Amino acid sequence: MKKLFLNAMMICAVAFAGSANAAVIHNMQNGKLVGASGITIAGENYRVSFGNSCASMFDGCKSSLFDFKTENAAVAALDALFSQVFVDNVMINGVRYNFDSKPELVNSCDTQGFCEIWVPYLDLGNGTVQSAWHVNTSNGDYVGSNNWYGPYTYGNGEEYMAFTNFEKMTAAVPEPASLALLGLGLMGMRLSRKKKTV
Repeated sequence: MKKLFLNAMMICAVAFAGSANAAVIHNMQNGKLVGASGITIAGENYRVSFGNSCASMFDGCKSSLFDFKTENAAVAALDALFSQVFVDNVMINGVRYNFDSKPELVNSCDTQGFCEIWVPYLDLGNGTVQSAWHVNTSNGDYVGSNNWYGPYTYGNGEEYMAFTNFEKMTAAVPEPASLALLGLGLMGMRLSRKKKTV
């Protein structure tokens, strides 16, 4: 009976073991969300920072510094932000923040209850950039445009918008799940006992 119990525990430990996943980490400074890390976009891990224009975020709006090069990729980044970062009930150092219902908490967004989030993806030349942008309001979120054209300096001095600068994070070695370690430990104990009795 004891042998059956140990075998069942090992099988369960290995079968239900999953890898450890990191949560999104929100970066607050002076009461504003200046960035976040641990964002998953198309299976890759990213960090993001928020600023007031394409020019300020990408050294004069240099397309070589854009993180995403297509409309689909920019929209996927926005979708990830709205589902993983701009959420309510986030605890940071014992303080609860509601980034979805209070979009003015985002750096560069100072208009109560409203914030446009921009992801530039294509330099059209002559000082013009193509961007995707979605809107976060206290009453709901919606798509502004997935292919807006405008000047590099668009957004300078505006209180209702934030441009994003993403950076792909280097892949860390994944931490083994606790149940997998437990299963391996139990299996090792079982094998060591078998050797002693032989």
